[in-house]
Amino acid sequence: MDDFATSSRVFEDDNDAFDFNPLEDFAFDDIDDDDDIVSGILDDGPYSIPNADNKPKFKSVSFDNAETPEERIETLFNQMPTQDDLLLGILDASQTPIFTDDLEQKVEELKQHHHSVYSPMSYCRLLERAGAIEQTNNEGLPLKEVEVEPDKVVVEGVEYWKVAAAPDVYWTATPAGLAHFQAYQPMELLRQMVQNEPQYEEIFRMVLSATAADGGESVKNIDDLVSDDPILQSPRRYAMYFIDKLERAGGIQWRGAWVAIQAGKDFLAELNA
Repeated sequence: MDDFATSSRVFEDDNDAFDFNPLEDFAFDDIDDDDDIVSGILDDGPYSIPNADNKPKFKSVSFDNAETPEERIETLFNQMPTQDDLLLGILDASQTPIFTDDLEQKVEELKQHHHSVYSPMSYCRLLERAGAIEQTNNEGLPLKEVEVEPDKVVVEGVEYWKVAAAPDVYWTATPAGLAHFQAYQPMELLRQMVQNEPQYEEIFRMVLSATAADGGESVKNIDDLVSDDPILQSPRRYAMYFIDKLERAGGIQWRGAWVAIQAGKDFLAELNA
């Protein structure tokens, strides 16, 4: 019996162990304090409608810190270095008012070799937000300044005012956008590129020469062309280093292959002179 009592007592002690709460010494009373609850977008507002005031706010530090259109435009181009040609193409097309459909078609042509998730209008909205282009009428007057008079209609001898159709939307470069476009000088950028790394002048010339051929050139063939050059061994440089430099300076573009554009061809002629 003593053994049975002992075993029963052990079993009861084990049950006590199962009742042990490791968190009982911690207080969680503050979770009921409404003052500590952070409201969210799904929190109900009046009439059980989600509270729209709590929706997430998009914030770009770079844009928020930029006080002028010039600063915002510079920030945009710096953040999208591989899209320079496309953004500049939009500024070029909008030097005079261009109809929305025509601009979208132009951007589609510009982005056909860009693997980008942005739609044509997304690019336009980015430039608009930066202050580089704006929505206007066909005369270049900002839409916010266009006054649309209501139409007068007569129904069974009674005159009514009817809301007029919204004006067609055109896009026009702003003074800040035009200034940025006109300040873009790829020949100067290409010259500065070589001045910064004069030891690679011959490599830049070789890459430009290869990409100036009909149909352009692939990365592999460019790499085969330059990779054994002694100047590239220490520090080790590969073809993409020079392709990237030339693209950013406005000398070449990706069009299914790397192709020298007009500025690149002009600079190649200058190097060969």
